[in-house]
Amino acid sequence: MKRQFKLCIADIDRTLRMKGEALPELNREAFKVMHEKGILLGLASGRPLWQGVEKIYLEWGLGFQFDLLIGLNGGEIYDVRKDERTKLNFLDTETIRYIIETMKGSGCHPFIYRDGYMLAAGINGRILKSMRRNNNELKVADDISELWSQPTAKILYGSDTPEELVPLQTEGEKMADKNISCFKTDVDLLELQSSLNNKGVALEYYCQNNGIDLKDVIAFGDAENDIEMMETAGYSICLCNGMDRAKAVADAISEHDAGDSGFAHFVFDHLL
Repeated sequence: MKRQFKLCIADIDRTLRMKGEALPELNREAFKVMHEKGILLGLASGRPLWQGVEKIYLEWGLGFQFDLLIGLNGGEIYDVRKDERTKLNFLDTETIRYIIETMKGSGCHPFIYRDGYMLAAGINGRILKSMRRNNNELKVADDISELWSQPTAKILYGSDTPEELVPLQTEGEKMADKNISCFKTDVDLLELQSSLNNKGVALEYYCQNNGIDLKDVIAFGDAENDIEMMETAGYSICLCNGMDRAKAVADAISEHDAGDSGFAHFVFDHLL
């Protein structure tokens, strides 16, 4: 590949590392080399930025902050160089209520992110796993209406088994005509948000505000919430451990998985 890219943006879990694992050393080196070459670097996560994303460069020992941070699947944008924060297309309270009441009776408890904590309608194993892995405070609502008392970027449903999500996803996908998108980011995690919002919309917003042509962006992802970002970027790579829907839209698929430095191998073998 002979193309020169101005911005490299990547999802985190199962793209730069396997979920819950440390960043592979070779991926750290790839970021350092690209930074030295003046390539802008970005992260795009489904998590809120307060959930470790803003400080992850310290955890990874990079010695420099990323230039762009996208959280909540595009709901949050932090332009680090300008020190500007933007929230995009949050779900309004009536839409949140509609989603939760439509999806009730599934046995899977909805939860949302508030500033600094998770708010859930109930507790199951998947919600506890998410809380413990990210070291989050978890609050259980006294009344389910607390979940729609203020706008939020997305609603999540965690299940103890992948099979539990099948009817829930079917129901969620019927909401497309109401500008609600529904997708899985793990076999046991379903997410719903405004169809006007995704990582691709956030990436386009950032590039427009910084004079970057989208053809000069390369994106790495693995899951269904990365699809729009991969379609928006000039070139995209899906990790070989990624979901089939993400692989279908990618320009290339990595030779190595996320745990085996698939990101860095692609960068060093094809970009640098």
